[in-house]
Amino acid sequence: VVAFGEVGLSGEIRSVSNAAARVGEAARLGFSRILVPSHNLRQLPKRQDIEVVGVRTVRDAYEAVQ
Repeated sequence: VVAFGEVGLSGEIRSVSNAAARVGEAARLGFSRILVPSHNLRQLPKRQDIEVVGVRTVRDAYEAVQ
């Protein structure tokens, strides 16, 4: 599992730039599950080789890896 995003003071996960490139690089490195900010999820093309999960908060991210 790999995750990326900016964490706000109240625990929200904010979107980041170049999300598609980050997902592509993580997939190239062999990661099969990627946690991304939910706002970035809408911009990403669908992929069959990896699971991309959108999260809104740190709690969502924590629950996604359990």
